[in-house]
Amino acid sequence: MTLYRSIAISIAVLLMTACSPLRQQPTTFTINPDLVWQERQIELRQLKQWEIRGRTAITQGDEAWNAGLNWRENTGIYRIKLMGPFSQGGIHLDGTPEQVVLTLSDGEMLTAATPEALLTNTFNLKFPVSALRDWVRGLPYDGTAYQALEIDVQGRLKHLEQQEWTVDYQRYETYDQQQMPSKIFISHPEFSLRLVVNNWKDVK
Repeated sequence: MTLYRSIAISIAVLLMTACSPLRQQPTTFTINPDLVWQERQIELRQLKQWEIRGRTAITQGDEAWNAGLNWRENTGIYRIKLMGPFSQGGIHLDGTPEQVVLTLSDGEMLTAATPEALLTNTFNLKFPVSALRDWVRGLPYDGTAYQALEIDVQGRLKHLEQQEWTVDYQRYETYDQQQMPSKIFISHPEFSLRLVVNNWKDVK
């Protein structure tokens, strides 16, 4: 009788176990920042037509300027407007791969092969325009080696050291479903630039 009872209990336990709902373990997804970073670079390199609006704080030695910024890029052709810097009403740079034209607030126009040469010769200002075209997109300056690079847990550029410049990305915002830099601090032994972007626009 004891044997039959034991068998009956065993069968009952098996039936209860079979009828019990299976508990599914919650599915967790982990983000690989390195893979996301590789994908971001491809996407951002393809972004060749864009416009940003914001403001800058520029410091060089004992001098400092604040300026509004409007930068429009179209596949290597660009216009950069700085409103209110250098005790003037504003300046703008119109550039192509071959030549850059600087127009002063009084209408005077100056030309050079690079924007860096124009700003250095005119204002004695070390302003890394060519590299900024990549940095503002959250990318290293294309074709130039960097000394250090750090990404955050979301696969976005966080810290960059390149060409004696240090670039720190302090904030990102979502524009057109893409995370773009909205606050960047750029420094050099003799120069610093704070850039706050209020609006990013893909102008394709």
